[in-house]
Amino acid sequence: MLGGTQKRKNKARSLLTRIVNTLTAKLEIGGPMASLYLLGNPDHYTNQNVVVFYWKSYVTEVVKVWK
Repeated sequence: MLGGTQKRKNKARSLLTRIVNTLTAKLEIGGPMASLYLLGNPDHYTNQNVVVFYWKSYVTEVVKVWK
């Protein structure tokens, strides 16, 4: 729709709005969640980076110290 006319853009916007409204009515998800899904955005936002933590390695190191 990038090169389409304004009329086509409005029709596309209207269609997406109807799709989101239909999904919201038939499924038990909210409108914001449906739009996030349709736009391909993540379903959560955070200002922190999650660090992978390997529990088994941690336990192994702790057991070495406690022996």
